[in-house]
Amino acid sequence: MVKENTRSYMLNFSAFLCFLIALVLVALLQIFQNENFMLWYSRYTDTLRSYEEWIKTNGATFLTALLIWVNYSVKAYIPWVPITFLMLITGAVFQWYEALLISAFGMFILFSFKYYYGKSYNGGNAEKILAKFDKAHNFIESGKTGSVLTLFISRLMPGISVNAISQLYGTTDIKFTKFTAVSFLGYSYKLFSYTIIGKNVYDPISPSFILPVASLFIFSGIMLLMLNGVINITSFTIKTFNKEKRKKKG
Repeated sequence: MVKENTRSYMLNFSAFLCFLIALVLVALLQIFQNENFMLWYSRYTDTLRSYEEWIKTNGATFLTALLIWVNYSVKAYIPWVPITFLMLITGAVFQWYEALLISAFGMFILFSFKYYYGKSYNGGNAEKILAKFDKAHNFIESGKTGSVLTLFISRLMPGISVNAISQLYGTTDIKFTKFTAVSFLGYSYKLFSYTIIGKNVYDPISPSFILPVASLFIFSGIMLLMLNGVINITSFTIKTFNKEKRKKKG
C-alpha cells in the first residue's frame, strides 16, 4: 500500500511539475514580447539568422542525414545522445518536412533494431528490467489486444525507454508491421513537436518555439495523470476480483 501511494504521489507530482513548467514558459512568452526586451533582443537576431542560413545552406546534405541515421543505429545498442537531441538537431539543420522524414526513418531504424534484437535474444536486459513490474509485464504478454494498447500508451508516455519497450515487444507474438505502425502512431506527436522546436531554435523567444515546448509539457502532464488513473483503476479492479474469489472459496 505504501509503495502504491508513493508511486501515485510521484506521478501526480511529476504531472504538476509539467503543468507548472508550461505555465512558466507561457508567462515568459508574455515578458519576451515587452518592447524593451525586444529592443535588447534585436541586437542578436541578425547573428541568429546568419547561423541559421549558414547551417541550412552547408549542413543540409545527404551526408548529414546519413550521420544522423548512424547515430540512431548506434543508439540501438549503446547509450548515446538522447532521441530528443537527434530530432532537434535534424529540425535545426533541414527544412521541417525533410527533418520529419529523416527523423521518422531514424526512429524506424531504432524500432527495427531493438524489435529484432528482442526476438533473437528473448528480451535480454529489457526482460529483466520490466520483469520488476509484474502488472505491466503480464499485460503486455496477455494477448494481442492488450499488447497493442500497452504499446500505444507506452509510446505516448514521457520517460519510458523506447529501446526497452521495442526489445520486449520482440519477444511477443505481435507482428513487426503492426508493432511499427502502432509505435509511430503513439510517437508521432513527439516526432512532430521536436521537429518544429528544432526548426525554430534560432528564435528561442518566439511563440513558434516556446508554445510547442509548453504543449509538450502539458501533454506529458496529462499522460502522467492518465497513467496514474489507469494504474489505480486496474489495481482496484484486481483487488476487488481477488476479494470476490476468496469469498467464493470461503
